[in-house]
Amino acid sequence: MNATAVTPSRRALVSTERRPEAARPPASGGTSWLLPSEPSSVPRARRLTIAQLGVWSLHDFSGDAELLVSELVTNALRHAGGPIRLTFSLCSVDRAFRCEVADEDPGQPRVRRTCGDDEGGRGLHLLDLLSRCWGSTCTEAGKVVWFELHPPALALEAALEKGT
Repeated sequence: MNATAVTPSRRALVSTERRPEAARPPASGGTSWLLPSEPSSVPRARRLTIAQLGVWSLHDFSGDAELLVSELVTNALRHAGGPIRLTFSLCSVDRAFRCEVADEDPGQPRVRRTCGDDEGGRGLHLLDLLSRCWGSTCTEAGKVVWFELHPPALALEAALEKGT
């Protein structure tokens, strides 16, 4: 989906997606958690990531997924007030593991230039480096920032058979 901007008063979506296809394929095998807006949600999100990928036998992707989930949840804590929804799903059509982090801040993420001694500002660069695609979509309640990792077809098919 190309980046589009529609006035928020029309309750339309605003997207900054980096994705080759025009529409999001249907997902299956999803699971979701509501996390409080507190620092303890970051390690909890990492544990949930490792556990869910273990259930789906996608262990090989737990390192990248854990790092990216940690970045997105940390950003949601820093820039939004309120609960954070962490959602994982599998998509057989796009052959992807998808993670979504929803928060109540409508502000879209922006890639920052960083210097060598900056303590922050690298999370979106990591999304670019480690994910196949990622994006952010405004919702009525705030936004969803998401990324996809693409495991080998056999691993994904086995995960889809296991379900949630």
